[in-house]
Amino acid sequence: MATPPALLFPSPSSASSPPSSAQVEAVVLFNVCDSYVRRPDQADRVIGTLLGSLLPDGTVHVRNSYVVPHSESADQVAIDIDYHHNMYASHQKVNPKEVIVGW
Repeated sequence: MATPPALLFPSPSSASSPPSSAQVEAVVLFNVCDSYVRRPDQADRVIGTLLGSLLPDGTVHVRNSYVVPHSESADQVAIDIDYHHNMYASHQKVNPKEVIVGW
């Protein structure tokens, strides 16, 4: 198996100023709502990955998302990191300019 994709973080110079705004595509809102409605009965939350880009004006543009399976105990949350890596790699094949912009 190939090496999992690295998580991309902004350089320290750009990290000193927070994003000025966020632009979220409708498909992301639908994905979040759908994931929450379809969650297992015992689950209180859903966890996912937000994909997009940081625009030159400081806006975070969230274009896509996917849910990441996880399990919870009283004091711990464990995500399925293999699933996350596979989904991210699949998205990169279609939209290579999209990076992880949030969870």
